[in-house]
Amino acid sequence: MDSPWDEEISNDAYNGESHWQKIASDFTNAGYREGITAGKEGALQEGFDSGFALTGAPLGRDIGRIRGISSALLALINKATLSFPPGALDELRNIAAQLADIRFSDIVPPDLEAEEHAREHMRTEGEALEMDSEELKDKKDVEGLEDLLAGMSASGNGKERKPQRPTMQDFEVVKKRLEALVGTLGLQIQLS
Repeated sequence: MDSPWDEEISNDAYNGESHWQKIASDFTNAGYREGITAGKEGALQEGFDSGFALTGAPLGRDIGRIRGISSALLALINKATLSFPPGALDELRNIAAQLADIRFSDIVPPDLEAEEHAREHMRTEGEALEMDSEELKDKKDVEGLEDLLAGMSASGNGKERKPQRPTMQDFEVVKKRLEALVGTLGLQIQLS
């Protein structure tokens, strides 16, 4: 016969209640984490959608259109379909070379709000401010090598020069030069 003073009975009741509290706590914590993750994902998606629609896609489309027009004009020259006034061929080749040198990362405006948010987050977390991921560092290293190779002169004079990357203003200047050249040729091409 079981005694009311038997410790195993109270331990079972206590263990059951303790187990129930642990399960409830685990589900509460999991729900909290899922809510935080969903909130972050929602904000991340909203930021991506905005950046893509307002900056990335229009800028990429503009660069692609201008590069495509200059490449098409060069192809027409090579097939002798289009005749050019003196100097126009060299100008077009120069424009195409400058357009080929422009990277999207050169002309996209920085996201100052995101950078400030990252700095603020890092300060509150007490972490060192590191804005670049390993992937971005690798990409910058490759771009640095590309710049170094582009900066090497064929003359081999030994002088080291640091090439300056094109800016949005440089792109606009090249675009205006192409517009002028298209006008000189009497072509009806809309560049914007």
